[in-house]
Amino acid sequence: MDSTVQGRNQLSIDDEPRIQVKSANWHFTSKCNYHCTFCCTQKNQGELTSLQTAADVFHHLRRLGIQKINFVGGEPFCSPLIFDLVKLAKEHGLTTSITTNGSLVTAEIIDRLSPSYLDWMGLSVDSASEDVEKALGRGYGHHVSNVVHISNLIRNAGIRLKVNTTVTQMTASEDMHQLIATLSPDRWKIFQFLHVKGQNDHAVESLSIPDHTFEAFKERHMDVRLHNGLAPVFESADTMIDSYLMLAPSGNICQNTHIPAPEIPLPSVKLHDLPHILNIEKYSARGGIYEY
Repeated sequence: MDSTVQGRNQLSIDDEPRIQVKSANWHFTSKCNYHCTFCCTQKNQGELTSLQTAADVFHHLRRLGIQKINFVGGEPFCSPLIFDLVKLAKEHGLTTSITTNGSLVTAEIIDRLSPSYLDWMGLSVDSASEDVEKALGRGYGHHVSNVVHISNLIRNAGIRLKVNTTVTQMTASEDMHQLIATLSPDRWKIFQFLHVKGQNDHAVESLSIPDHTFEAFKERHMDVRLHNGLAPVFESADTMIDSYLMLAPSGNICQNTHIPAPEIPLPSVKLHDLPHILNIEKYSARGGIYEY
């Protein structure tokens, strides 16, 4: 394994991880049709072009005990491979998920994915205000209404729905109760603005929020209960750092805490390497393990 990941945690290389990593995020495309100011992957480059590479990646993820793969970007639906990827991942026994801005999702696309191939779809929405979303670069003035429309299609198709919300200076005072009740997701994740050096430096001054502001947003929404009785999942900026197993378009592991970030060849990684690649305690604390 690459020496850059040695010693990140205080576990011996021969130790079996006490908590097993169950999920991975694959940033398989850098293409996107939105320009979200706060995006922490906006400078990423590269595209997955080979389904054989994908098959190899899924094989190695299963070897490492990974149960769920989340396809992220960029915008996954900007890639023509997304449908084949979801199907191939399912054939390898993985729970499948796509995180999308929803702008390219149609009823026909939902039908193509169907519960036979896609288990989860995550929709990104950060405000109940169309004007705020537009100012953030998320869409062109009708993002919220489109997300409401798409959420109905997702739920009616039997695909589980997750909503992702990033809290910034522009949204920290909002009350999201009504919008979340309307969307009725199976899971709601709320993120503090995360500064990744080289990615969103330009947005730090105008959009980053201190911990106490994020805590105030959290306190205001702690009483939310989703239709399944679950509470929201809150992730501070510190919690997110080093707590995700992330893959570059190449399929290699790439922890996106700064750019350029070194890649670790996935075939070389063993199960006992994972605690040295990401912070297992943070992974567990942020709710990385849940019922898929």
